[in-house]
Amino acid sequence: MSNIGDKMRYNIKDYLSKKEVDKLLDLFDKIKLDLSAPGFPTRTNRLEAVENMKKVLEIHNYEISEYQPSEGGQ
Repeated sequence: MSNIGDKMRYNIKDYLSKKEVDKLLDLFDKIKLDLSAPGFPTRTNRLEAVENMKKVLEIHNYEISEYQPSEGGQ
């Protein structure tokens, strides 16, 4: 069996398009801005940073799901 990496084996692209790179740069700037507040960032800023981090992961083909607590119990 050949020693081929997963990316080649599953034919996943090994590069990002210009549009994806531009989007990533924008998202990274937004994440830094959300977390750069003096002191501890507000809940709104933290959640906004998490949303932008999710978008970064999705560009890299990760599937992200929202946590759905089970009904009842609380």
